[in-house]
Amino acid sequence: MTTSTPTPGLTRRSLVRSGLGLGAAAGIGSLSLASCSNEGRGGAAAGDNASVTRPDYIPFDGVALDLEGDEEAGISGAMLNYPEDPQPVHEGTPGDGKDIGFFVPTNTPAPPGHDSNVFWQELDKRLGCTTAISVVPTGDFADRFNTAIAGDRLPDIFSFFPGDVPSLPSMLAERATDLTDLLSGGAVADYPFLANVPPKAWDACIYGGKIFAIPVPRGVVQTTVLFARRDLLDSEGLEVDVSSLESFLDSCKELTGGNRWALPQVPLGFLRQMFEVPNGWSGDADGLTSAHEHEGQEPALEAARRLVQEGLTHPDAFTVDQPQRKTWIANGTTPLIFDTMSAWPDFGNFPLPDGFLLEVLQPPLAEGGGVAPVHMGPSTHNITSISKKSEDRAAALLDVLNYIAAPFGTAEHLFLAYGTEGVHHELRGSNPVLTETGRSELQLSQKYMAQGPWVHFNAKDSSVSQAQYDASMELGPTATRNPVEGLFSETQSRKGRQIGTALGDLETDIIQGRKPVSAWSEAVATWKKNGGDAIRDEFQKALGEKAEG
Repeated sequence: MTTSTPTPGLTRRSLVRSGLGLGAAAGIGSLSLASCSNEGRGGAAAGDNASVTRPDYIPFDGVALDLEGDEEAGISGAMLNYPEDPQPVHEGTPGDGKDIGFFVPTNTPAPPGHDSNVFWQELDKRLGCTTAISVVPTGDFADRFNTAIAGDRLPDIFSFFPGDVPSLPSMLAERATDLTDLLSGGAVADYPFLANVPPKAWDACIYGGKIFAIPVPRGVVQTTVLFARRDLLDSEGLEVDVSSLESFLDSCKELTGGNRWALPQVPLGFLRQMFEVPNGWSGDADGLTSAHEHEGQEPALEAARRLVQEGLTHPDAFTVDQPQRKTWIANGTTPLIFDTMSAWPDFGNFPLPDGFLLEVLQPPLAEGGGVAPVHMGPSTHNITSISKKSEDRAAALLDVLNYIAAPFGTAEHLFLAYGTEGVHHELRGSNPVLTETGRSELQLSQKYMAQGPWVHFNAKDSSVSQAQYDASMELGPTATRNPVEGLFSETQSRKGRQIGTALGDLETDIIQGRKPVSAWSEAVATWKKNGGDAIRDEFQKALGEKAEG
């Protein structure tokens, strides 16, 4: 999950391999490494895709939201209460009745196996088939996904982060079904819940002039922000002063002591935004500059190093994953956390104290005197393809994905997100509140297989839904976007992960005090020489072709 929009070629990997966590995702991670929000990266160069007819956009109007969003701006709407008596909107059983294999990432603990998972068994009944779902932690995902590719063991449906795959267009051409005829233009009307996906999200699915996947859409909710435990701070009469970098560091010192630390990881993206480091790239077709080169990088790294040196981050920050960090904020071990806005409702999967309440803290300009804009999250979280081996079933498998993307407020969505009443959730009024069984059994990563537009909703407390919506509306209009989102660079695809990992490793060394901050500029020069400049040139060309198209 990140704040900053990652550039094409990002992966999820550094989230758990370093203590930077989402800090890396929103900072350098958003530039070349990993991110929880892993942008779908768009297709080949704009010119290659100019002739591709995108799927028609046919918004679902069967459920009116309480608070309307702005899809064009990437801002999600909200529902204060779940609709009463949700109605089914999919006729019959989806698919062709044959077994289906899935390969999908997860950011939550693994669910019980099929034989002891009532939700999984009921899902199979509703899909009319037997499913084999391989749920892979994001920290291991890149390696396991590439191993599956190398061994030609991808199942019928596979969800992934494009930046995890070297030479992605070639992989898709060899391993994935071309879905262009089934989805382009009006053809997508056969899959109405996929037609409900915001148009920009489809850019992440087009490679070499063909549609090879469906998107899992996001937008501003994939922006990474700094959350604070408002209930905990209020109970102790504490406040986080975010009027400047120094005031923030002072607040972190005040929050740290005994068995508590201010932060579960280094919020490097938050710090980089204070120094106005761009969201991936800055400029246009006449001249792009990588955020790696920005003058704010070294002071941001120095600030990050201070957080570690002064003991303001958890001592295990560099060895745990994001679910563990969420546990720390849930139990009060750390009152702050850097995570995506889309992770806000995920805290409901953790044991929470009564009155648990989060708020979003916007970054200040480092020297004070104003607020720094956050980095807009990418339009697409991940993408999902159908194996070329299953090409003869593509229409049926798309029907299954269409079912899984059922819109918020429908009977199908209620089941997919909350399971069965009395087993996986209990109703409070019309709101489905997950039970302990539901929090465990539902973690099959359905939302990373396919999903409709994001809707802010908290079943336990409508004020949280309102707060999520208000934060989106406040941050979204001023958030900075990555100018190359949705474009493709061949060099980024082939070498971006390798050269980005080298920078990420140095970043970790600097923050942990093993290398000086001054090593950054030399490493960036090496990055540019080893492929960064070629990536820049390819993105500039793609931007020019996009403008001409």
